[in-house]
Amino acid sequence: MITLNGLLLILKYVVLIAIFVCIVLAPAYLASANGRSKYDQMRVRMGSLMFGWSFIGWIFALFISAKK
Repeated sequence: MITLNGLLLILKYVVLIAIFVCIVLAPAYLASANGRSKYDQMRVRMGSLMFGWSFIGWIFALFISAKK
């Protein structure tokens, strides 16, 4: 039986994972909002998904999505 403490713990981890996913996918949103070409959007999405766990990969995806 799930207690209130167990339910709050599960909810805390779900919110933490949702925030992490939003941060990792922020460059992909920024690329589509800036009107990048389809190729650049795909490159940002794949870079963010494949290398988003490392800070260098995420910064690269953010740089590509934000450049003018």
